[in-house]
Amino acid sequence: MSATPVTAKPIVLRKDMSILQAHTAVVAECLRHIEANAPGVAAQADTEFLHQMRIGLRRLNAALHLFRGVRPLPEALRLEVKWLDAALAPARDWEVLANSTLPRIAASAPAHLGLAALLQLAQEAARRHNASAAQAVASPRCRSLLDALHAWAAQTPQGLPQPNARLKHFATALLDSAGKRLRRRAQHLSQAGQRRLHRSRIAAKRLRYTLEFFASLYPQRQASRRIDTLAAFQDALGAINDASVAHALLEHEAASHPGLHTATAYVRGYLQADSRHQVRALSGLWKRLRRAL
Repeated sequence: MSATPVTAKPIVLRKDMSILQAHTAVVAECLRHIEANAPGVAAQADTEFLHQMRIGLRRLNAALHLFRGVRPLPEALRLEVKWLDAALAPARDWEVLANSTLPRIAASAPAHLGLAALLQLAQEAARRHNASAAQAVASPRCRSLLDALHAWAAQTPQGLPQPNARLKHFATALLDSAGKRLRRRAQHLSQAGQRRLHRSRIAAKRLRYTLEFFASLYPQRQASRRIDTLAAFQDALGAINDASVAHALLEHEAASHPGLHTATAYVRGYLQADSRHQVRALSGLWKRLRRAL
């Protein structure tokens, strides 16, 4: 097991690679990222292992979507990937609430509101969900899934015409499509509701992963600037999404624990105000990003 959580590595693609070879390289890096963090998740070590494993899964899902016309994933494997993602998601949601969101709010909240009790409850829930995630990752089902993904990625697709476009042309078409999707969804975000904010976040994430996958095909300075600007925009949308997820978790806890109503109401109000501030800041971030795209 790695002593520290493992982050994604840059993917080096050559312009003379086929699209299928590029797909193999991208999927291999996504699987390396997932597998390098799996032992830490199974051991319930630093929660950053869980975070990094989920990032690896998201990157894998993005790659599967981008290359679906080249090497489509069998439905049975797609459902297993979905199972693993669903097994990890609650642990990450509760970890953010218990170890980031609530401590930040509780630090300045009056003691009589009862946030200490709410924080304790959230930390207990985070430990439970972390244990469930660890059990899933340590299971034979997870190992079988990862082995099956390696075997699938090593096979040559049968019965599918392979695109004969140059790799850079293929990448540029994907980037153009992802950029157009984000521009459509990110208009007037300061007046957007949660659904459009969520759709914009997904579009930003997909564009960022596409940029990261194919960055080596473009001038380094240009690619780095676009990725960094996009990361700032995505982080702001991610903070809004974290608040939305926390709001839903707290709503459930308020119904289950009436004695914590005052504390949950305070935190939900705080999160709503914070989200409004974040949404207002999106306009400036979007202007900078639009210039970089």
